[in-house]
Amino acid sequence: MEQELTVEELIALVNSQKGDFIIRIEFGEEADSCDREERLQT
Repeated sequence: MEQELTVEELIALVNSQKGDFIIRIEFGEEADSCDREERLQT
């Protein structure tokens, strides 16, 4: 599932979830060269 979020929406999503999930983050026009995945544990 791909979705564009603001930082505030991302924080609200993380706070509302329990367990592990993976978020892929892409920044700006050169997103392909600086994207990364983070495993967040809540």
